[in-house]
Amino acid sequence: MKIPWSIPNIQDKEIESINRVLDSGWLSMGKEVKKFEEKVASYLKIKYSISVNNGTSALDLALKCLDLNTKDEIIIPALTYIATGNVVLYNNCIPVFVDIDNTLNIDTTLIEEKITKKTKAIINIDLGGNPTNYKNLLKISDENSLPLIVDGAQSFGSEYQNKKCCTHGLINTTSFHAAKIITTVEGGMIFTNDKKINDKANILRNQGETSKYIHSYLGNNYRMTDLAASIGNSQMDRFETTLEERINKAKYYKQNLKNVDYPEELQNTKNCHFFFLILVKNRNKLNKCLNKNGIETRITYPLPINEQTIFKKYSKQDYISAKKFSKKVISLPIHHKLTIDEQDYIIKKINNFDR
Repeated sequence: MKIPWSIPNIQDKEIESINRVLDSGWLSMGKEVKKFEEKVASYLKIKYSISVNNGTSALDLALKCLDLNTKDEIIIPALTYIATGNVVLYNNCIPVFVDIDNTLNIDTTLIEEKITKKTKAIINIDLGGNPTNYKNLLKISDENSLPLIVDGAQSFGSEYQNKKCCTHGLINTTSFHAAKIITTVEGGMIFTNDKKINDKANILRNQGETSKYIHSYLGNNYRMTDLAASIGNSQMDRFETTLEERINKAKYYKQNLKNVDYPEELQNTKNCHFFFLILVKNRNKLNKCLNKNGIETRITYPLPINEQTIFKKYSKQDYISAKKFSKKVISLPIHHKLTIDEQDYIIKKINNFDR
């Protein structure tokens, strides 16, 4: 048996959409992109959406919209995907790490002690789709006049207190990578209610062009193609069903797995479960056992980001919770083709594992 960790949810409608775009003769950014932006903005109930070629570009563009200066400081969680930190360096800024709490998200009680005169923004990620304490986070953002950027690469479909994730920040981003719940194979998007940020992001994603072949900013080619957007449009039409099925698979795991722990989930939140995370002792031993038995997994993530080679010089602090959880966490298979029989097989292997 071979059970993949993730499978892109590509169906007949996506193939039909791609063929339609190919037949149209227009493949780059055009009507399909505009339609996709409108669909996603409507789903999130947010004013503006700006599509780009991937989630990292979206996050990089979000920082570029803030007019940062060299060596400005950006606060980020100590446990996150590498791109959250990389974009800080792309913009010649300094990452400032904050430890995590039992949700595996940034510990909001530790943020203010890291704020200095050089601090210019906070980047937050809802790890695996598990929403952060936005009540506290927004209070800190407001009281310290620090823009909140939400790296929602993993939380499209999640909710915090009946408000969609990817909407809580001044600027929000997401990813439509092939492993994501909704995919355009590669792609990303920026969301905001701020018109000035929307206007600037649209310019910067298109080589800084303010009118045809007139360039007023140093931009880049971050454009999404109509081919990619056509896939996203088809997927958005069934996204609620896709999300419900995924959440049900997560519930089935939780109803049947024994002797494992989970990240804490806050009250009145909805986890889209981009990752289905369990926390176990002897994680590496269990992981080898699962892989040996044909169960593909991911360790998300094996190191706090400050311990990654390119970030070591920015902090000598030991982030105790991030380190502890990074040694326990495993992401199990969860995708649209995962069957009950396959879940039962995975559950049996974990429940019978000798810890």
